[in-house]
Amino acid sequence: MEAKQKTILVVEDETPHLAFLKKLFETAGYSVLTAKDGIEAIDAYKQRLKSIDVVLCDMALPSLGGWTVFMSLREIDPDVKMILTSGYLDEQVKSSFVEGGVKDFIVKPYAAETLLRSVRQALEN
Repeated sequence: MEAKQKTILVVEDETPHLAFLKKLFETAGYSVLTAKDGIEAIDAYKQRLKSIDVVLCDMALPSLGGWTVFMSLREIDPDVKMILTSGYLDEQVKSSFVEGGVKDFIVKPYAAETLLRSVRQALEN
């Protein structure tokens, strides 16, 4: 599966993190769309539904949190592929998110390779 044929929607409210993620995925060959909050993410997903292959979303966002974004996107597209990230989350909560349909949950700080591997796995499944 070639990265350049895939589009990632990155949802992150911290500008330095968003810039890092955008550059990371573009360097890996992905097309990248960005959103700075949950409402922007939902709007972007609705507008580009057919072209977004995976969503990488922070849990702590202004307006709507990552889980709420996931639930909203799943109403739009039951097959949405979403990876959540957070600065802290205990293993039991992480497991419940994955059982709830999230493709992966990555705790910050994260390594670039961890993110790339998680996106590749989400795209393959």
